[in-house]
Amino acid sequence: MTWERQHVWLGPETTSFEEPCEACLFARDSLAAETCVIHGTLRRDADVGFMTCRRGHRIVVHRIARPLARAL
Repeated sequence: MTWERQHVWLGPETTSFEEPCEACLFARDSLAAETCVIHGTLRRDADVGFMTCRRGHRIVVHRIARPLARAL
């Protein structure tokens, strides 16, 4: 099985995350569990970001919808 792209979804106020790389988990028979975890950050004002795990798998980081600003 090949992995084109993985997605991580973050809450509106989240800036850092630790998530397993699904592609690494799939090939885990030769990997230690801790090497399958990706650590990353996304600026509070950014809605999307990109990263690569240690083994070269691409990950897209998305921020879910933010609350709408109240009209005054």
